Amino acid sequence: MRLVAPRHTANGGGKDYGIMKRMLLVTVLILAPSAALGAAEEQAQSRRPNIIFLLTDDQRDNTLGAMGQAFVKTPNLDRFLRDSVRFRNTYIASPVCAPSRVSFFTGMLERVHGVGFSSAYELTEAQWERSYPALLRKAGYHTGFVGKFGVEYYRFKGRAPEQFDFWWGHDGWTRFFPKDADTPSTRPYHHAEEDLITFVMGEAMTKFLDGLPGDKPFCLSVSFNVPHGSQTTSMYPDYPEWHQMKRPANENPKLQGNPFYDTLYRDAGIRIPDDTGTDPYRFIPQFILDQDKGRRNQTYVYDYDRATCLEHHIRYYQTIAGLDHVIGKLLDDLAHRGLAKDTVILFASDHGLIMGEYGMGGKALLYDLSAKIPCIVHDPRLAADLRGRQLDHLVSSLDYTRTILDYAGVAAPEFMDGVSLRPLVEGEDAPWRDELFLESLFTLRDNPFQEGIRTQRWKYIRMYDGVMGFTEQHLDFARRSPEFEMLFDLEADPGERTNLANADEHRDLVAALRGKCAAQSIAINRRREEFKKLVEVQRRSAPAPKKSENVKK
Repeated sequence: MRLVAPRHTANGGGKDYGIMKRMLLVTVLILAPSAALGAAEEQAQSRRPNIIFLLTDDQRDNTLGAMGQAFVKTPNLDRFLRDSVRFRNTYIASPVCAPSRVSFFTGMLERVHGVGFSSAYELTEAQWERSYPALLRKAGYHTGFVGKFGVEYYRFKGRAPEQFDFWWGHDGWTRFFPKDADTPSTRPYHHAEEDLITFVMGEAMTKFLDGLPGDKPFCLSVSFNVPHGSQTTSMYPDYPEWHQMKRPANENPKLQGNPFYDTLYRDAGIRIPDDTGTDPYRFIPQFILDQDKGRRNQTYVYDYDRATCLEHHIRYYQTIAGLDHVIGKLLDDLAHRGLAKDTVILFASDHGLIMGEYGMGGKALLYDLSAKIPCIVHDPRLAADLRGRQLDHLVSSLDYTRTILDYAGVAAPEFMDGVSLRPLVEGEDAPWRDELFLESLFTLRDNPFQEGIRTQRWKYIRMYDGVMGFTEQHLDFARRSPEFEMLFDLEADPGERTNLANADEHRDLVAALRGKCAAQSIAINRRREEFKKLVEVQRRSAPAPKKSENVKK
């Protein structure tokens, strides 16, 4: 763990809510203007709230008890949800970890910030200076980071701790028992008192709060490692086929008797998807996504077999139960320290996960199961009648970045996308988007380039053969016809099982949505070109991995 002395002072920037209210928000890409703060807002600026951003890994939407999963035991997050505002239609900017996390930090889509597993670029210091942690630190916030940094490709690797006042984190993918392995991603946790990674995160949060300076607000970003597959598989790594979860995790003596990881859910009657182990090409044809080029035979093997898929589901929800316990301790700690009434908390995941549905496993697809995330915003200053609401606005993870800056009273830089959720949280009847652009540019394991449009009722997706080490030229689809398209009626088919893209009665709708998607795609490509004129971008010093390489995410 490294503690870095604060170096920056407040800048007093902010937003003009009047301008925000009058904006017509009709697309996902909205650059909200900034304006000088009025006298009342300047007074509020002196009482800026503390901010905690809790980010989980691979946690799909509707995975809490209060979200309708009756067997799931998440009493602390259920209580937290009932005291907060939930957005039920929230989509990740990129449904795979590294580009998703860069998007959270920068508030930009992957093809604008340019950083992902499959791209030719890496994050620069100049880009990081426009991230929410850097902006808040410059504005006088005491900043901390705990857990999985997840950017993976960045110019200042090895110097990430210098970007925060408090750091206890790692690159790469750690283990459920980090002290049992000697790797760069586990060594940061070897000195912890706790042994299990989720509880180590809790220990780190306590140390951060113990070291608060007391004369400035704080922003703590906590990036949990669960319920990611690297954590669920490594719950029991002491047999040859542990990556496939072929034996119950509680055969591991270290988990026996544990209230979360031993017998919990093993007799709960969990039903795995009926699709598990069936033909995935009924849904996405093999010519555009070959499951045997990584998804089925390398990384998500456990979701292609019914016995191991069940074990995955059990471990998945067990790790969420442990997560709930640690977050509950954080909430109690904030209350005990007298910080709860001044601390805004945002909760999200870096993307969802397919766990046997459609005969598949993993993420990186634009199905709701992998592209939708839990979205909860807690403002303790809200009136009682505004808490517990569940809203259906179309929300992007890019909105988180704007929201954090909004609560901090910090102006967003040019080219930051998204819109602050704060007016909606506070009960304002703010204008909002009626459609959302979606994309996934992860091309490892034969995944295609994907982009789409989500409206209130419909979701349209189009796919193109993917390229590794792609640059801007590879994302120019203006002169290419889609190689595969999907259209779902989310009112009649919320499970996205019936592809209507080739139905005669929807020909005009497909053409209209295809046109909207193309227009957005072209506009975003232009934004990338304009962004490159303003901020330095950098090609990777090492080539991107080849398609055949098994990069664990």
